[in-house]
Amino acid sequence: MPFHQNYRAGNKLFYNLFQALDYSKQTGHHVHYEFDKQFIESISGCKKPVTISNQLIPRLMVKGLKQIREKHSKVRLALGGGTDSWTILKLCIENDIYLDEVVSGLVSLVGDVRADLEYLPAIKYAKKYEGSKIGEVKTISPTKKSLAFINERDWFKKIGGPLLPIRPMFTQTGQSLMNDPNSDFANITGLDKPSVLVKDGKPYFVIIDQNSIGEWMQIKNHYPLFFDKDNPELTVAMVYAFMDSLPGIKNDGVYDYATISDRKIKDRILDSFGMKLDKPWLNYHHLGKAKFDLNIKAQRFIKELPKIGINDYIDKWYDSMKYIHKQYKDVPYGTESDGKNVKTVGRYGQMIPILSNSFGYEDKS
Repeated sequence: MPFHQNYRAGNKLFYNLFQALDYSKQTGHHVHYEFDKQFIESISGCKKPVTISNQLIPRLMVKGLKQIREKHSKVRLALGGGTDSWTILKLCIENDIYLDEVVSGLVSLVGDVRADLEYLPAIKYAKKYEGSKIGEVKTISPTKKSLAFINERDWFKKIGGPLLPIRPMFTQTGQSLMNDPNSDFANITGLDKPSVLVKDGKPYFVIIDQNSIGEWMQIKNHYPLFFDKDNPELTVAMVYAFMDSLPGIKNDGVYDYATISDRKIKDRILDSFGMKLDKPWLNYHHLGKAKFDLNIKAQRFIKELPKIGINDYIDKWYDSMKYIHKQYKDVPYGTESDGKNVKTVGRYGQMIPILSNSFGYEDKS
């Protein structure tokens, strides 16, 4: 795979967290989240750009996109509709980087515009270029069939990574498309904006599995553009731009774009990345990014279930959550619950020291 991530417990590798937790219960081995080793090597020791601007980062994105295009006969963009993937889409259009497919997973079961508001503007933009700069624009909506997974008790052990989405996410409904063994598509995503961990007052670059990138574990030919081992300068530039945009990043904790509530800071970060859109609900995550995945999109999805004759899905869902939490609540860093909803505890991978003028090395503190 161009990009690799996995869990490790002892000497065994896993691509699903719950399988790894089962092994941990049997053996006592701690479950580690491991990020692509070649990528980690590529950014270790990488220098801070002399000048970071909102022109530099898009230029580095274009560099990475062109390299992927040159390597593969077919290229697919997974379009989430937010600031990341829409920026990538626009850069491809503006720089004549041909996309064979643009694919977007939707929320609504009945085609409701308000439920799909996060995706439709970007899809509409992509459709303008279908047949010229884009081969085909596809959308994947949830269906009764895609919800049937809830009837299998251990369904959560067959998905990628750590997530427990209350509605079918893109990789649940689209895994057969992404992992077609006869396909030679490169799958590009905008997952995720870099995060920074401050520990004992020192900043480190980290990747967190609980972010949506973990859901793409073991997807074939996955290229998360912001974590490209052949273009590490992009990651490094984004990390320093992110830190420069945050006032006083000194207190211990994880700093992540999605969890920042101050809109002025979000604007400053997006401006430094060259990613700001003219759609406030996308820039500020009005529709997504809520604990236990109970965001506006999920709430609209839940309200639609009776419209297609599914009245027992949510009851089955919460029964499943109880079962999952009972299985893993006592495993170190297993699951957490608010009494009803359940999520996995986030894990972060290798910690790379962020120095004043360069990234440190993986094997040095």
